[in-house]
Amino acid sequence: MRNLILIGLTFLTACFYLDASTAQENIPGEWRKVAADVHFTFRLPTSMKLSSEERCVECAWGSTFSDDRIRLHAEYTDWNEEHAPQFLAKQQEYVKESTEIDGKSAKIQSWRSEDVPQGFRYIAEVRFYGTDRKLIARLSALCKERRDVETAKQIFSSVDFPQ
Repeated sequence: MRNLILIGLTFLTACFYLDASTAQENIPGEWRKVAADVHFTFRLPTSMKLSSEERCVECAWGSTFSDDRIRLHAEYTDWNEEHAPQFLAKQQEYVKESTEIDGKSAKIQSWRSEDVPQGFRYIAEVRFYGTDRKLIARLSALCKERRDVETAKQIFSSVDFPQ
């Protein structure tokens, strides 16, 4: 019985490790690493350049990166202003996922919107929560096409918080 328990624990540990490392393996090797001060890091396609360091008053760090397909705003903040669930439920192609990224609880949402400026048609967001369920970081992406939402999700999965 003891051996069965050890085998089961080994299997569960391997599954957790493989799941965590698979998310990181999906990040293209040529992407560059961006440091959000000491708060967290993430990876971006080399085509995405810093376009603004503007951030909200409540944010400890914030910057915007963009290319011709995606405009990504990342911020380290505990100010959790979210879209109302009733609003999100009415959005076209709305998808909500709950997951874990680098040991943090994460909520990923995406939808298509007609109200996005400059040819962007999709919005994708990830919110990271601490153990107290309090927001610690948020990344939001305006995307031209549905395939760009998948790139935004790859960026989201690359987030790494220092231990």
